[in-house]
Amino acid sequence: MNPESAVKSLLRDDISFSAPFTVSELPHKAKLDQNESPFDLPEDVKTLLLGKLRECQWNRYPQPSMYAEVKKAFAGVIGFSPENIVLTIGCDQLIQGAYLVAGGHDRKALVFEPTYPMFCHAAKFNRTQVTRVQLAADETVTRDHINESNHHIVFIVAPNNPTGTIPEDGAIEAALLKNSLIFVDEAYGDFSKKTWIHLLKDHQNLFIARTTSKSCMAGIRLGYGIGHPDIVNAMETIFTAPYHLSYFQLIIAKHFNLIQPHLKNLSESIIEERERVVYQLTDMGICFIPSQANFILFKVINPHTVFQQLAESGVRIRSLHTIPGLSSYVRVTIGRREENDLFLEKLKSFHVT
Repeated sequence: MNPESAVKSLLRDDISFSAPFTVSELPHKAKLDQNESPFDLPEDVKTLLLGKLRECQWNRYPQPSMYAEVKKAFAGVIGFSPENIVLTIGCDQLIQGAYLVAGGHDRKALVFEPTYPMFCHAAKFNRTQVTRVQLAADETVTRDHINESNHHIVFIVAPNNPTGTIPEDGAIEAALLKNSLIFVDEAYGDFSKKTWIHLLKDHQNLFIARTTSKSCMAGIRLGYGIGHPDIVNAMETIFTAPYHLSYFQLIIAKHFNLIQPHLKNLSESIIEERERVVYQLTDMGICFIPSQANFILFKVINPHTVFQQLAESGVRIRSLHTIPGLSSYVRVTIGRREENDLFLEKLKSFHVT
């Protein structure tokens, strides 16, 4: 047995150890491929936050008392009690946490595709069985989909990525009647202005996942979950809070009152640009899925060629050829006005419809 084979024999055979998730890193004039915000925080806010970080002792671990203080401040800004809040490393850790506290080798989860791949990827870690319901690009989760469900965890993404669609009215309410943990991913909620937080009071099985990554701070990796204290406590125990977070993430959360107004203003700018881009795509006769997120999924007759031509012209968008049901689509993230103009200008020069 050669050395490489010997090492592989030590690894689990139920997980495909393929290349990690990657995107193009070619030179670009418009980076519209990762659903980030094109805007950064103002320099004065960043300077203030970095000053707060300098006050921390970097040679010491964050202490539980600091985590409690941070949660209290953060919860006050978003309007919830600290016991209903868990702070995490982005939304991905919340997804993993849901599987860790409610999944397992003898448990089942329901995922509606196409959607964010992490929902199925994370299930492999603790061998949760996943039922994958395949929807068309323009199809949304309905009450009928939910009524047929009998799972320990139900994942619903609203708005969904990569389609930008919202579930049918009443679908999430129907899910909450199930004896399941209902995980509602609101990562793009800043752009839809729609939330199911009001249902938390009457439904202990509802868990809302959010992130600051889409609005302005993808590089910070700060997410947060809102749910019943028992769910929050279970996740914090699994994550050994506060040791799963760095001082930087805790400083950001503690001073979220300085950040939130900018997130709201920047999300409004992105919504305006989204509608302007939609108008242009309509004028060009391009078929797209109406989006309530910060991206648009659109259909072209030669997606690989369009992707390559845009990349060569300095515009990076997302190819979706590996996702079932989306082989004819590509996705563009809404950027700054000048980035969107360049994208539209180049797209008009191609034969795409």
